[in-house]
Amino acid sequence: MLQAVMNGLKKSLTKWLLTMAIVTLLLPYLASVYNLSTLSKVLVLYFFLNGGFALAFGYAIRKKGFHFYYVFLQPLVFALLSNWFFSLVNETYGYYLAFLYLVLTFFTYLANTTNDPDENELPVDGGYQDV
Repeated sequence: MLQAVMNGLKKSLTKWLLTMAIVTLLLPYLASVYNLSTLSKVLVLYFFLNGGFALAFGYAIRKKGFHFYYVFLQPLVFALLSNWFFSLVNETYGYYLAFLYLVLTFFTYLANTTNDPDENELPVDGGYQDV
């Protein structure tokens, strides 16, 4: 039973990592090959697609129980590979976008507390008195 759960978790994580590679590496590469305008790249590709992925990935990290350090993965991949190593993104705003993705991922990772087991418990410091 535990093996089946671990296989499902690895399969789900593989899908997210593959999608991350597409969004952070392949799409900026295709945008530079097809010479999309800077405005189109920044608005559509970097804000909407990568930002939306950052929000969804932060939610998935919390919901599916991935390790916390995956919060830092998309911003690092974007900053180090797309921006620094391959120079697919302009350096004047590439690192700021990576920071934005970190904030968005961290925001959705911390914001989803509706399914926490301790959500509906009452804190009892001195015990119930005069209830």
